[in-house]
Amino acid sequence: MALFDALGVPAEKPEIPQVGRRMEELAAKHLEGLRSDLLFRGSRPAMEFRQYYHLAVFKDFTRKYADPGSELADIIVELTQNSSPAIHDALISRLKTVSVAIGENHQLVSDLVNSMPEESLLKLDVAIAAPQPENRLLIGLSSKWSLRTDRAQDCISQGSKLVSLRRGHMPHYAVLTMEPRPAMLRLIAYGSGAVDCVYHLALQELRDAARTLEGRRRRAPWAPRALLERMVAQGRVRDYGELVAEVRRLPTW
Repeated sequence: MALFDALGVPAEKPEIPQVGRRMEELAAKHLEGLRSDLLFRGSRPAMEFRQYYHLAVFKDFTRKYADPGSELADIIVELTQNSSPAIHDALISRLKTVSVAIGENHQLVSDLVNSMPEESLLKLDVAIAAPQPENRLLIGLSSKWSLRTDRAQDCISQGSKLVSLRRGHMPHYAVLTMEPRPAMLRLIAYGSGAVDCVYHLALQELRDAARTLEGRRRRAPWAPRALLERMVAQGRVRDYGELVAEVRRLPTW
């Protein structure tokens, strides 16, 4: 409530329906207006971009691969029923040998498909990429109006996978939020490096709100405000304006 007061939002103002989705859409629209030479995509899987193309290869293979043995068996039956034995016995024998080999190969492929892990990546809420044909992911954002423990873990897990599964350039990966509680921001900002930083859409107002609450308690330092200021000083929590500057600094394509 102190953050809303700092923003000048009246207490009686009704909640915006699907406020998280609306925040994501408006942020993406604003950032897109900064750089017309780049691609801006909402809710996109990482495997659509160059560094992660390989993640789609095995998935596409398992979806499209078909056992060729059944069609070959049909050919053998047709030859057996309709061909002259004197002419085609040798050919049928060879087809049967090939059919056995194909069956063995198919079994190897089936064993591979069944044993391979399926790496799942959450979709990026906002993806900023170099245009075709480069199609390199430059910035990936996870957009969260507010945070819960599970949402924080999703962001960290997604960042870890973007790091470990990439081939090539690591995109700048960050979280965009309006979360007012320093303790919840800390869950992401003090991670193991999976998330570069947290961008806050109203950081100055949040700092003002924390200062106001500290004053009401007449006790300084107040732990939540001290934590917030420490995260800001360390660059773990940054103002949205720094994201704007980051987008403007991207190379021209």
